Amino acid sequence: MRFAELAFPTAVRQTFTYQLPESLTLEPGVRAWVPLRGVHAIGLVVKVHDTKPSFKTQPIINVLDPNPIVSQEMLRLVEWISTFYFCSQGEVFQTALPSAVGIVAEERLIGVPEAKRPLSQEALSAAEKTLLEDVDSKGEEGWSLAGLKRKYRGRQEVKAIASLKKKGWVQVIQIPKTKVRSLEEVIQNGEYAESLSTGHSHQTVHPIHPLTPAQEQAFEPIQQALQKEHYQSFLLHGVTGSGKTEVYLHAIHQALESGKGAIVLVPEIALTPQTVARFERHFGPKLAVLHSRQTDKEKAAAWFSIQRGESKVVVGPRSAIFAPVEDLAIIVVDEEHDTSYKQYDPAPRYHARDVALMRASIEQAVCVLGSATPSITTWEGAQQGKHTLLSLTERPFGSMPKVSILPMQSYRSAMNGPLTVELYSAIEESLERQEQSIVLLNRRGSASYIQCSSCGHIPECPQCSVSMTYHKPKNMLLCHYSGHAHRVPTRCESCGSEQLEPKGMGTQQLEEELQILYPYAVIRRMDRDSTSKKDEHAAIYEAVKKGEADILLGTQMLAKGLDFPNVTVVGVLQAENELAFPSWRASERLYQLMSQVAGRAGRADRPGHVYVQTYLADHEAFKAAEKHDYMRFVTHERAVRQASMYPPFCRMVTFHVKGRQAATTIEKAQALGQALRQHAGESNVLGPAPALIERIQNRTHWQVSIKVDPQSKASQLYPFLDRIIQQVEGIKKQGWSSVRLNVDVDAVD
Repeated sequence: MRFAELAFPTAVRQTFTYQLPESLTLEPGVRAWVPLRGVHAIGLVVKVHDTKPSFKTQPIINVLDPNPIVSQEMLRLVEWISTFYFCSQGEVFQTALPSAVGIVAEERLIGVPEAKRPLSQEALSAAEKTLLEDVDSKGEEGWSLAGLKRKYRGRQEVKAIASLKKKGWVQVIQIPKTKVRSLEEVIQNGEYAESLSTGHSHQTVHPIHPLTPAQEQAFEPIQQALQKEHYQSFLLHGVTGSGKTEVYLHAIHQALESGKGAIVLVPEIALTPQTVARFERHFGPKLAVLHSRQTDKEKAAAWFSIQRGESKVVVGPRSAIFAPVEDLAIIVVDEEHDTSYKQYDPAPRYHARDVALMRASIEQAVCVLGSATPSITTWEGAQQGKHTLLSLTERPFGSMPKVSILPMQSYRSAMNGPLTVELYSAIEESLERQEQSIVLLNRRGSASYIQCSSCGHIPECPQCSVSMTYHKPKNMLLCHYSGHAHRVPTRCESCGSEQLEPKGMGTQQLEEELQILYPYAVIRRMDRDSTSKKDEHAAIYEAVKKGEADILLGTQMLAKGLDFPNVTVVGVLQAENELAFPSWRASERLYQLMSQVAGRAGRADRPGHVYVQTYLADHEAFKAAEKHDYMRFVTHERAVRQASMYPPFCRMVTFHVKGRQAATTIEKAQALGQALRQHAGESNVLGPAPALIERIQNRTHWQVSIKVDPQSKASQLYPFLDRIIQQVEGIKKQGWSSVRLNVDVDAVD
């Protein structure tokens, strides 16, 4: 007798064993319909074997796919993700597969057969009778439970679902939620042929531009690696505007010439329209674009197109790393430093850059990590020989913009609203020349803080070397890593000044002030509020591109992927705000943001000038950004990290504890912290402490972080974490059942 191991979309990490009836044949990678805990469910077969388990097994009811929908290589990748990121394989498959071919069953409400029903409806309420009549009208098919709740949203009939079940009139059944065959037929009929990538059919394919000598030098090692068809990873470090995308295009073109495929990861599709457009121009119908705002049918259409080999090049955000590209030759991770590549919630909490490296290794493909400001972790990997370093140090057209760091202490008495005289005049002159400007206000969410207006000092935690968060209601400063807290001081601990001020100005307020300063200018604002609806980001982008806007104002999303030749002035306000975010990566993020936004200026034949307003002009990140000197910054930051034992000199694993009862949640977080200290040692544990946002949706959030050996592989890290989890599982009777525990491996904050 043969057996199959199945994964389900639950947090349970182990697979489930089922008998394989002699009438059924299957391979790993197909979905199966099986009994599970009194109901029926869809699972994905990850392994078939002959080893009889010591416990009783149930048989598989049916196989849903004639052929595997997941390749053997992808099964290996999913198993690695499950082990490394401490999640279930089913959770990974739920992320990797579109809903049309997913592993989630559909719950439906049907009437109980007449013979098993109560004798009379007299005891039923009006709402129960209405609902029962509606359910019976659907016969054996029944109602989708989710659809029924939407239909009667806010009405008594929703409550009647539970009462009718309890009284024996209706029951919930589960059926396979699969539309594979019908979707394939629809796609083959051409229904989605026009929208597989961008909604435009009959795209014209443009030739790729020849490389400059510097670009050719960077491309040559990648070309050689592609010819060898063996795994190799590269770090392409190129200044903004140096032509990294041209190198990507040539590498992908070579892969296509060999009949192979490619995946290109970008931080966010909506924020990188020009990058995506360039791939569309060059690869046309061979390109599939994946993104979160596609409908389920659009995602399924693209997925099938990729699986059948019609689309050989895939461009998308982090989840595109799971695209079913066959004969994969190259994976490109553009802007590899970007934090959007890290998944936070729900599980799997993976980093797409590291998954890309592992997938390339499994499939013997080439992986290219590109950035003007590589993450310290990736840079360290290149120094250790894990990645081959390639450099592009100059722009082929135009020069790097001049950067002026403006210390605000010198300008407080001579300001035009929120702008220094220099920045105000520069924007005014650019308007007179009919050029465009970008103004960035670097404001991060809820990270309020206190700053000295005399010297610019921001209070830091004495235990963690990260900035402390200002809690106005309690007039307290709190560290969200160690839990250290104290009242807001009356004097600056650095210079003794009494001029301590809470900081924070929004982009909407800034927009109003700029409109007063430049009444005849057309100002467009680009932030999460102004781009919340579909296509709003594209509309703003097109307006600036066509010259219909004079000043583009926004948050750090302005630093991503925008290339406007007519932009000659960039202004950055409250530039040091990034340092107020309580993270050991704050300085790195600040330097990356300054360098990336500076790269928006002077990208054509017109010189650019960047003005950075800050109270911390002497900070190393600003000094390095002023000179476009990445090596200066990385050398300094590396020494700081090494002294404090932060990544890449350790690996950060964060345990998130959340629950509805604050006292219980805090108690369990403290118990977890004690358990971690017993296993990892006092010096390697941070916390427990409140999460950055302590209460979300009526749940209290606390966290504990540990530092582990940076060389720890999954085979070493997993047993260590598993011992901790088992200890928690062993004391669940003491109240752990009321809280949730999540594990974030390689946490970035």
